Amino acid sequence: MNQAFNEHQLRIWRTMIKLTNNYLEGRINFGYLVNSLEGALDASEITDNKLTRQWYDFWTPLEAINAEIEIKISNKEKLRVVREMLNFLMSKIK
Repeated sequence: MNQAFNEHQLRIWRTMIKLTNNYLEGRINFGYLVNSLEGALDASEITDNKLTRQWYDFWTPLEAINAEIEIKISNKEKLRVVREMLNFLMSKIK
């Protein structure tokens, strides 16, 4: 486990992992995932700037897809960026 997280932050981080898994399993829609991840990061109160920048490196493509209304983004592309986010999240608590 990453020692940079306190218990509250670890709980929120695990919630982010659950959210990404819920999307991959078809339990929530893409927009809900993207908005919930951002809210979870805010709620986590993480002050590690490097970790926050890394998180945004993975979240920004999700937000860009979510904001794109004029072109159709394939489900394959959505799944790819969500899996990348999930892999990042998982790597930080191992």
